[in-house]
Amino acid sequence: MKINIDWVMAHGDSDGICSAAIALSAFRDARLFFSHPVGLATDLRQVDGNLLVVDIALPSKDLQEVIGELRRISDAGNKIIYIDHHPYPPNFSPEDFPGEFIHSLNASASELTFFRLRSHLDPHMSRVAIYGAIGDYLDRTYNMERLLEFWDKRFLYLESGLLVQAIESMGRNHDAKRELARYLSENNLPSADEKIVKRAISETIVEEDMRKVIEAEAKVVGNIAYVIDLKWSLGKSAIYARAAKNVMVGVGAESRKDFVDMSLRTPIERLELNKAVIEIAGRMGGSGGGHAKAAGARVPRERFKEFLEELNSAIVNKTRNKTVEY
Repeated sequence: MKINIDWVMAHGDSDGICSAAIALSAFRDARLFFSHPVGLATDLRQVDGNLLVVDIALPSKDLQEVIGELRRISDAGNKIIYIDHHPYPPNFSPEDFPGEFIHSLNASASELTFFRLRSHLDPHMSRVAIYGAIGDYLDRTYNMERLLEFWDKRFLYLESGLLVQAIESMGRNHDAKRELARYLSENNLPSADEKIVKRAISETIVEEDMRKVIEAEAKVVGNIAYVIDLKWSLGKSAIYARAAKNVMVGVGAESRKDFVDMSLRTPIERLELNKAVIEIAGRMGGSGGGHAKAAGARVPRERFKEFLEELNSAIVNKTRNKTVEY
């Protein structure tokens, strides 16, 4: 059945941008905005038409406000499609969602978006879905393996690498990300755009320098290594901090006014970082969420060290009397 979408809201990482590009390929006239769980309720207030949301976790802290805004949109006679792969927040029931809710913990948002909109797409847009899946480390699913059979994966991994590095260089430049999503929506190659290639190469040079800085600057709290205010990618900072100190969890953090934003990474799925940060940050007047091995959190600035100490205690409790290899 033919549908029309007026608004697309997406997360600003590689999976979110590729999901948005797939959506824009199907709905050329849609308006694209980038959002995140903390700001989602506020951003939804501007929506007054059919809405597609991709790769934005439902927040635990403002869940009822978000659902209320979605219900307002739906009650006005508009269609809502919400596509996500993050764990449900506590007390959320998909049966009560005011629209179509597509969810899987085991696939990228790009994969879910591609298969939901497949009848509206050029089949070759599958490679954009593959870029997004690679960018979120979810390229080994059954559907992605089947899509990869139609391509030389070495070619797509090159394109994806260029794309991921270029996106990292954009930071919070949403205009640049919108332009990129439009470019990808026309099934153009990242390698065919000189600006994307230059961004990617420049970011790769920066990354090698920052890796060395993080090795020198990372501090340790028990099983956690962290860096703060390096003015670089929080997710990659977390990865390299953990690796530099050979601990279980890495944290990349930055101070922003009265709070600290952070990304957390671990190779150990059963630590369930997302559940830990929801509980700990929530008690501190902050918020958290994400995936078991890749999570994000926001806490009041003065409670950042306390957060790390409590997270370390949670890790100790998870691993007590068990052998963890990493």
